[in-house]
Amino acid sequence: MKKKFSLHNKVVVLTGGGSGIGKAIATTFAAQGAEVHILDFNLDAANDTVVEIAKSGFTAKAYKCNVSDYKQISEIINLIADVSTVDILINNAGIAHVGNIEVCATEDLDRLYEVNIKGVYNCAKACIPLMKNNGGGAILKKMDFIMFILP
Repeated sequence: MKKKFSLHNKVVVLTGGGSGIGKAIATTFAAQGAEVHILDFNLDAANDTVVEIAKSGFTAKAYKCNVSDYKQISEIINLIADVSTVDILINNAGIAHVGNIEVCATEDLDRLYEVNIKGVYNCAKACIPLMKNNGGGAILKKMDFIMFILP
């Protein structure tokens, strides 16, 4: 992959990097020189991304993680911080519910909130103190939206 920008010596924490947009972000950032730490609910998928990155000669590591669980996020972020900095957090993990509001159960809405909102909060809350101690960092969020279509 052609160098688009340099992330040499930067450490990236990426949620939801096992597939889709997250996988593309992980492979792109690794190819630009970043050390990528992939947090994903599906560890097998995250490990597949790590293998793909490693085949290209770059560095990545996978962690099984539920972003809605602050204790789990905090433990993983602290493991990473024990050996390196956290320069960039990419909040990519997200889930969707297909259907209109009439078929969206309260439990579905709660799960959307837990992953898509609380997950972003949990990751930022765990990373911001580390970034501040290291003199700064960047936090990115893939944009999601909710749309209801009425007949």
